[in-house]
Formats: sequence, C-alpha cells, structure tokens
Amino acid sequence: CKISLIPHKASNTIKEEDKKYLTGVAEKTWQYFKEYLNSSNNFLIPDNYQEDRKDIVVDRTSSTNIGLSMLAVIASYDMEFETLENTVDRLEKIINVVYELPKWNGHLYNWYNIKTMQPLIPRYVSTVDSGNFVSYVYVLKQFYAHSLVHKFQLLLLKTDISLMIFS
Repeated sequence: CKISLIPHKASNTIKEEDKKYLTGVAEKTWQYFKEYLNSSNNFLIPDNYQEDRKDIVVDRTSSTNIGLSMLAVIASYDMEFETLENTVDRLEKIINVVYELPKWNGHLYNWYNIKTMQPLIPRYVSTVDSGNFVSYVYVLKQFYAHSLVHKFQLLLLKTDISLMIFS
C-alpha cells in the first residue's frame, strides 16, 4: 500500500530554465497590472481583458480584484521588477482611491465602475470578496513597517464585521 510509504523529500531547487520561464510569466503578468493601474482607471484594476473583443477591457472591478492588485504591486517589488519608491507610490494611489469608494459599513461593495468609482447596481457586499479584501489589507499592513499603517488600520477599524456575522 503506497499510502503507508515514507514520502521522498522533494527537491526545493528550481532548474535555471524553469526559473527563467516562471520569471517571464511573472513579469508578463505584472505588465498587465502596471499598464492598467493608471489614473484613467482611477488606479482600479479592470476585472478582465479579452483579446478577441473590440472592447478589450471591461470598466468594472471587484473588491477581490482591488486587493489582488495591491498584492501584485508588492510582488513586483519582491521580484525586483519595481523599486520600493514606485511600489509605495502605486500602493498609495490605490489605497487613496479605496478610501474614496462608497462603502457599506466600511465594506467595499462587490463591483465598481473603474471610471466613475461608483458601485454597480445591484449594490451588494459579498462576504467572500470582502473577506478577501480584508485579508489583503492585513498582508499590506505587514509590508509597510511605517508609511501607510495608519490608513490601513482606519480601513479595518471602520469595517464592522459583526454586521456580516450576526445578520
């Protein structure tokens, strides 16, 4: 029975050709975020990009997408695609927009128009997406030893989770 066998230790070494391939995929992925996290989109990442359509970018995003974009910015620094200065600047722009977005008891609505920054109708809060976003904010809080910690703490303090749990 194979289940009772002692597993062999897997190698933690990544082959150089695999590193090169994975770094290329990561850099190409980062280029999507870098291209679309801009002022015309209010630093809100579009939900998707479709190569085979006339209108290739949709003008909506979700709270999960917003949080994921912030983690992508951090990853770009970790992968040495961006400087710390560019990373902090881009994160500040995103979080400043998040501050301005309409919310329900501190929770981001599920979908926003990236051009108008208004929630899409019907307005609703998803416990999954809101939970994702809050978890991303905790990751960001760890990334910052200083500069934006206060803003992150205010976002978390203004998010009344009890309304989601006890409703």
